[in-house]
Amino acid sequence: MCVLANVWTLIVTYFFGVLTTPLVQLLPGSLMAEARRRWEARAATRRIIATQLDPLLKAADELQGKIRSLAEEDFREFRAIPPGLLQKADLVNLCSTLYLFAQLWARLEILRKESVHADLNRNGRGKVLMRFLRCLESRRVRLVDRAWQRAIGESVIEQAKPLSDVRTFKAFVEEYEETPRLQEWVHPLEDVIRQTKFPRTRQRVLQYGVIVQALIDTLDPKHYTTRARPAYPNKLSRRAKREMIGRVFETYLPDVRHTEKYTGISR
Repeated sequence: MCVLANVWTLIVTYFFGVLTTPLVQLLPGSLMAEARRRWEARAATRRIIATQLDPLLKAADELQGKIRSLAEEDFREFRAIPPGLLQKADLVNLCSTLYLFAQLWARLEILRKESVHADLNRNGRGKVLMRFLRCLESRRVRLVDRAWQRAIGESVIEQAKPLSDVRTFKAFVEEYEETPRLQEWVHPLEDVIRQTKFPRTRQRVLQYGVIVQALIDTLDPKHYTTRARPAYPNKLSRRAKREMIGRVFETYLPDVRHTEKYTGISR
């Protein structure tokens, strides 16, 4: 359904251009150029939203599903991971989580590059999306520094293919095993994952997952592309809930409705 909606958006954009171009040509030269520039900018923004939002939501959905699974088990699978060389099962579990974060961050980097000449804030859904991105990259929400996040995202983009391609999980695991350079790039995120044996780090990751889930519920409310999942407010500490209400939803994400779903507290 979401794919059909995106196709419909592209069709409408095309026919709108066909119908409005003759009218624009009737305007004086400078006004015509300005009107055409604005129309082209809006059309470019609509195309970017139509083509990039769907894969971004799917990546967010996979990550949120993983974080929710970890929350239910209190991150048990990472509590006993030894330092140094890993057994195959531990390696796959670790790389699975690393990959899902990297995949989402890769989608954010692709969106940035595709929208370098477009103003997403001029589009309703684009404006909401940009608020979520600013929130996820804010100093007290992000899990790693923004520069590292971008580097990790870029590390899973297939450079030899179109920019929209992200490498497969199998390719990621094989390169992680064989390439110390990739291990160095993802080390800050790996360190966070290994530190989930401590409550404070677990709460940081859980809060991040809440914001990802709110992004999904807000931009795909009928869940055409994503799965509708229950939240996990029982896993959040009192402090985390207060931070989510005061710093996240009230400051960064006023568009999010029914925040009690995520915190268990009515505003």
